Amino acid sequence: MKSEKDSFFKCVKILFTRLLSGHVHFSKKLVGKVLSMDDRKKFQVIRDLKVDAKTQSSKSTAVFILQFKFSGLPLAVNKILSMFPAPFLIAKTDFLEKIWTVSEESYFQGIYQWSSEESAEKYPESFIFKIMSKRSAAGTLSYKIIPIHFYLIMLRN
Repeated sequence: MKSEKDSFFKCVKILFTRLLSGHVHFSKKLVGKVLSMDDRKKFQVIRDLKVDAKTQSSKSTAVFILQFKFSGLPLAVNKILSMFPAPFLIAKTDFLEKIWTVSEESYFQGIYQWSSEESAEKYPESFIFKIMSKRSAAGTLSYKIIPIHFYLIMLRN
């Protein structure tokens, strides 16, 4: 059985390997784009973090969409604080992309692309998700997993 120390060092190794190899980047391609979601809410892209995958088949990928309002702090502060979980995401071998979006109603939305549906399903068990859950205003957090083709259609519109 792996110890927490072994898991920590494995994550650190993955993080630095990805960062130093140039496989991690922030794309500006979608920044500013307004996405219309199936619940009719509109979200503007503020940041897009990508990890270049090694010949990843898009058929096996899944997308995890999370919406919530932060409690307590203003939107501008939360935009800055939203960057803190990025190293933890980069350190996950199954993480491919996160798009940060915000609505006019001050809802945040994270759109995460994972290498498999199983990885997307496990995300609510993660340390990062638990922190977001604690920082969200009561009753505002919701999430769903969608197939990759719906995500690609959403980005095209």
